[in-house]
Amino acid sequence: MEDKKLYIIRNVGKLYMKFGIRSVTMDDVANEFGVSKKTLYQYFSDKEDLVSNVIDYFLDNPELDLRTDKKANAIDNMFQVRKHVATIFKIYNNNIEFDLKKTYPKLYQKVRDVKRQRIFSNTIANIKQGILQGLYRDDLNAEFIAKLQVGRMLFTLNPDYQVFKDNEANSLEVFDETMNYHMHAICTENGIKYYKKQFKKVQNEDKH
Repeated sequence: MEDKKLYIIRNVGKLYMKFGIRSVTMDDVANEFGVSKKTLYQYFSDKEDLVSNVIDYFLDNPELDLRTDKKANAIDNMFQVRKHVATIFKIYNNNIEFDLKKTYPKLYQKVRDVKRQRIFSNTIANIKQGILQGLYRDDLNAEFIAKLQVGRMLFTLNPDYQVFKDNEANSLEVFDETMNYHMHAICTENGIKYYKKQFKKVQNEDKH
C-alpha cells in the first residue's frame, strides 16, 4: 500500500474515533492531510470506501489491539485488558458505532462480529490460563462465561440500549465495576486476594 494512502487510513481512523464518522467529511480529510480532493479520490472511490479501508486496517492491523503477556498470570492479563480499555476510552467517540449502524450497516455488522469473536476467544483463553494457575475456580464452564462476557461488553456499550449514558458507558469506573463482578465470580480464594491487591495498586497509579 502506498505510504500516503496508509498514512491517511491510519490517521483518519483516529479522527473518526474522536469526532465520529458522519462529522468528518471528505473535505475535512483532504484538508487535514494536505491533499487535494482529486488525489483523495484516486485513493478512495467515495467516503464509504475510505471508511471500509479504515475499518479493515484497524481490524487486521490494530494499533490499539490487545496484546496480553503469555508470561504473566491470568489476573495480570485482565489488568492489561483494563489498560487497553483505558487507552480506547481516551480517544473513543461512542457515536462511531451509531454512525456505522445508520450509514454503513454492513461495516457495522463486520465490526460487531469481530469484536464478538475476539471477546469470546480471549475470555476462554484467560479462563483456561487462570484455572491452570490456580487463580480461577476449576469448575468453571469457560464457553458459557465467555458468552456472558460477550453479551455484557457489547450490551453495555451499545448506544441502542442506552443502559448507561455515554459518559458512563465510556468510563473506567463502569468497566471496573464490570470487571469486579466478573472476577469475584470466577476467582479462587487465592485469586481474589491477588486480584484485590493488584486492583488497589492500579487505582493508586490512576491517581498519579
